[in-house]
Amino acid sequence: MHESTLEELIQTPPPELRMGSKTTQAYLEIRKHILSGTYQAQQLLVPKQIEETYRINNTTTQMLLMRLANEGLVKILPVRERTWPNNASLNEYRVADLSQTYQISLPRQSALHSDRPASEHTTDKEILLLKIQYADQEIADLLALNVGEKVILYRERKRRPDKTVISISDTYLPFWFADVLPEIERPEANVYQLIAQLGKHPTSCTESVQVRQAQSIERILFERSPDDPSPLLKLQRRIFDAKDSPLAVQFLTLESEGYQLTYSFPLREQDIS
Repeated sequence: MHESTLEELIQTPPPELRMGSKTTQAYLEIRKHILSGTYQAQQLLVPKQIEETYRINNTTTQMLLMRLANEGLVKILPVRERTWPNNASLNEYRVADLSQTYQISLPRQSALHSDRPASEHTTDKEILLLKIQYADQEIADLLALNVGEKVILYRERKRRPDKTVISISDTYLPFWFADVLPEIERPEANVYQLIAQLGKHPTSCTESVQVRQAQSIERILFERSPDDPSPLLKLQRRIFDAKDSPLAVQFLTLESEGYQLTYSFPLREQDIS
């Protein structure tokens, strides 16, 4: 189905709504304000004000905001500063930036290039974890190693200039990568270039993509509220040399609301029928 127009979204409410209830009317009105731009991106939505405006209770208001969050129209963040009327609140509700979904593209023509879109400039990367550990069954299978062999785990986080976390990546490498391990801490370091520096030449990759709810540790790393229902975009990538021997496996997690993946690949004659 082609992308719906803004007018179609406003005029077509989600199914299974009790159209006569005060809650539904409040939900539809707030939804329309967000979609039409009456409520601006990052604008704070205060539950207490919604309760008073629409004469609904706190529980109903929380459910209303959660439904808007499930649609991607509201972002749920942990409260950073307790000021009235948020003194009793655990979460902060802000209007989502709907333009991001259409502006940020992540081309996948070559997985060996940076995962940062050209239109997006992040701050310096943060190295969250860099350690040697023993391969469990999953990592051993992905890297064609024996269970218990030493591997290197490299975890990196990237942010936008406004400090919003946009991605977390876990890269597992065979122990031969230890020869260039200190190099990875340099700001300009690139894992694939370092692999090539060791005489291992990345030539191809396989990639799988899933959209999944965030786990507890991911909510913490992305600095989300525990109640934030928005999913994450998860990519598993395996890098191979010319002999199809695995050189690395990467688990890349992205904020799904801000990305659209673009793939290109050749079609064989037998694929066209």
